[in-house]
Amino acid sequence: MEKKSSSSHTVALLGVMAAVLVVVLFIESAIYKIFSYTPPAFLSLGILMTLCLSWDLKRSFLFSIVFGATSLLCALFIGNPYFLMPWISILPRLFVGPAAYGVYTLVKKCAANSEKKFVNTTLPLAVGAGCGILTNTILVITCLCIFFPASATNGFSAVEWIKMCIGINFPIELVCAVILTPILTVAVEKTAKRF
Repeated sequence: MEKKSSSSHTVALLGVMAAVLVVVLFIESAIYKIFSYTPPAFLSLGILMTLCLSWDLKRSFLFSIVFGATSLLCALFIGNPYFLMPWISILPRLFVGPAAYGVYTLVKKCAANSEKKFVNTTLPLAVGAGCGILTNTILVITCLCIFFPASATNGFSAVEWIKMCIGINFPIELVCAVILTPILTVAVEKTAKRF
């Protein structure tokens, strides 16, 4: 009976965290829509990285799907033409969580012998989050270059896509995720242990 209860609490916690991710991404998209600008997902990507690094590889993939599907819904309801295509809003995101989790696991193994708490806990989370943001940016830019080239309507050259995404969005998303992920992961893990 205890195992069923623990499992249902975990599912409930995962559901709540996914809902927080969805709500934050919608709020970010709506705010930036006012400014007619493709938004950096500064809080939602930090939350995604937290969720991907708090459990296991399977759940990191699950949260990546949730993020991609939410990105598609935001594009549909709020009106971002670039992310209306699932191969731009969902496909690149499928690799974000697993890449972040893989790098996090590798760095954690390498830092396991360190006596410093920062090195064996915070650093792997920050590096994993940074890798997840880098993966997201590279794959989204690649898809945008393929499906919205300069010759297409509302398309840009690869250099212009890189300038727009890396020049503005990437630094904001990277800094926020690297700072937020270790902080939020500790909070999520403490909450999960209570259940």
